[in-house]
Amino acid sequence: MRLNGRKLFLIGFIFVLLVGIPITVYFLQEQQETRIRAEKSTNLTFTPDSSTTNPIKKSIGDSIPLDIMVNPGTNLVSFLKLSIQYDPDKLATDSGSAFKPNTIVFPTVLEGPIYSSGKIEVTLSVGPDPTKAIQSLAKAGTITFKALANTAGQPTLVTYSSTTQVLSIGSSDQASENVLSSTTPATIIIGGTSISPTVTGTPIPIPTSSLTPTPTVTLTPTSTVTNTPTPSLTPTTAPTIATTPTVTGSVNSIPVCSTLAVDRATTGVAPFAITFTANGTDSDGTISKVNFNFGDGTVSGDISTSGGIGTDSINVATSHEYQSVGTYTASAVLTDNNGGASDSNSCQQTIIVQEETVTATPSGEVATSTPTPSIEPTGSVGTVIGIGAAAMLLIIVGGLLFFVL
Repeated sequence: MRLNGRKLFLIGFIFVLLVGIPITVYFLQEQQETRIRAEKSTNLTFTPDSSTTNPIKKSIGDSIPLDIMVNPGTNLVSFLKLSIQYDPDKLATDSGSAFKPNTIVFPTVLEGPIYSSGKIEVTLSVGPDPTKAIQSLAKAGTITFKALANTAGQPTLVTYSSTTQVLSIGSSDQASENVLSSTTPATIIIGGTSISPTVTGTPIPIPTSSLTPTPTVTLTPTSTVTNTPTPSLTPTTAPTIATTPTVTGSVNSIPVCSTLAVDRATTGVAPFAITFTANGTDSDGTISKVNFNFGDGTVSGDISTSGGIGTDSINVATSHEYQSVGTYTASAVLTDNNGGASDSNSCQQTIIVQEETVTATPSGEVATSTPTPSIEPTGSVGTVIGIGAAAMLLIIVGGLLFFVL
């Protein structure tokens, strides 16, 4: 059979349809999958930079400021939920306000900072303006630790925990997908010896006595030899004693409990477990113990280890579970090495424990939720079927024309 030019054209046209349509469908599906899947490229680090071979070296009692750095890569970072962990036996937060956000980069603090034993949590946001999203290396904030104990040559780490979350508003990023790619810890070695408590003298009164007795006795006898003798005796005694005590020594300043932080909302359902963290300082000595009163008739007892006890700045945490419904006032008291105690009214939290609310569900009905995609898919089953039907129609028409011509 002899093929003319028109038949060759139709054969080529049918071949293009047979090859081109499946390829088109494939690329449409790939485009949809690429748009749905977010690219994780954000890295979190600390500065100054450190590693096991080049650690940060400090001595006991030194402050250790660490900058929290965000490198977004190809993401547009708008939200940062930080969970930072450390060894509370080696490090303590320098004060109740140890974390300072960089308000120029992250002007909105959504939650925290929440201080608990060995952990600090805070949530930051760039705010409602999407043009403020982080697109290059930036500092999220600074956290300051205090070196507590010698690490004996083995480094202690400050790390980002697995609950740390970074969100991006990039065109290829899902609104709720964590785009955190990697984290780098801070590596610290602490040297030196333990801090010895500073003991101030107890005021000792030193009395100064002045004893000035001044006896004056005047005896004037006058005797006249007569029938009636008349003697005259006039004694005069005037002792004087004066005592002036002089007190030397300084007056003890009581410790100050600055904050009583909690690790969650103060309202919950019984049984309600919560962790309290007392932060405070002593200006002229060291803090020897901390007591917690949970307000429900139970107390913690003396806590005299960990959290900076034995230094002038503490960060002590303890947990408690409320079993009964009610409103309770929890407080903390700090005691220094001279026996001075802080004011319990300066460190308080009001805890509200409620009954669990049970919602009845009608039997036989199952509630289901349908997720709403944040990005509209570019392809669908209907689109694929439509393209396939059109291809088949064109193939049939082309075949008929082939035989007619």
